Amino acid sequence: MSSARSRIVTLTPAPAIDRVYFLDRMVEGHVNRATKVETYLAGKGINVARALSLAGNTATAVVPINAEDLELAEGSESVRNKVFKTVDVTAPTRVNAIIVDTEGATTNFNESATPLSGEKWHELCVSTLHEIQRVQADWLVLGGSLPEDLSTGREVDPGDLFRSAHRAGVSTCLDTSGEALKVWASAATPVDLVKPNREELADITGTQLRTMRDVVFAANMLRNRGVRTVLASLGRDGLVEVNQHEVLWARGPSAKVLNTTGAGDAALAGYLSALPHGSAAPYTRGVVCEALARAVAWGALAVQEPTTILPRVVLSPAGVSVSAPDPDYVLSR
Repeated sequence: MSSARSRIVTLTPAPAIDRVYFLDRMVEGHVNRATKVETYLAGKGINVARALSLAGNTATAVVPINAEDLELAEGSESVRNKVFKTVDVTAPTRVNAIIVDTEGATTNFNESATPLSGEKWHELCVSTLHEIQRVQADWLVLGGSLPEDLSTGREVDPGDLFRSAHRAGVSTCLDTSGEALKVWASAATPVDLVKPNREELADITGTQLRTMRDVVFAANMLRNRGVRTVLASLGRDGLVEVNQHEVLWARGPSAKVLNTTGAGDAALAGYLSALPHGSAAPYTRGVVCEALARAVAWGALAVQEPTTILPRVVLSPAGVSVSAPDPDYVLSR
């Protein structure tokens, strides 16, 4: 593998201020008192860029945020490390409440994405393409919810942005969910990497995922819609990659779960961190196996942390197996 690390630009059009409440145990319908509260700027693209920067990769997270909310997030690791470029907006940033108890249960209360004007969405896209050119990026990652375009009343359309990135020779990754993922699938806009979890993969393909055979079948449905590679995260059952050459299944040792929020972001960052700068796709099998091993390892590190901020990463993970999947393997419930 080349020693040159990957260069990634992420776009998070709907960032959030995460307010994390730590409890001994949450009791529904009762007053619950937090033992600790933490606040920081978050969102899929920010989480991915922050983790990538820990591994020495060049990573920039493009986000729309107003000055007041940016000041509130001044103490966050993402701000201190200057891993993102901001586009100023006047609307308040949404606030998500995350409840974490000592038994490992995580409960999220997420606000809807703050709408954007058509002009601000255009400004975000221009800023993103400028960062791609500035850092000579290998990848563009569009992460998280897509906000409503105030001009049309519909979710913003990333199609033109992805096509511009492709013309610049940049690979694209879509890491979103819900209606945004369904809209993309119906439009069949070409994309290099999609990272659904088990529920998202089942929802977008209209299939039931009981076995590994079902997962591979559903992933190939996405590939037939224009996806080069599908990276499906299956929780305790590991990760499955389906690309044009083969299917690989990565699993690691079990980990004690403190907080599941952000585990998928950490896994994606781990995967991208192993892809060398400037390499033409498709990558060799050795590169893909290393990327999958890091994805599993970083995801495992994330669930053992009380917040989505990873304090460290591992570049040479141990105890991760990567092999062809057993099609008859029954997925965990």
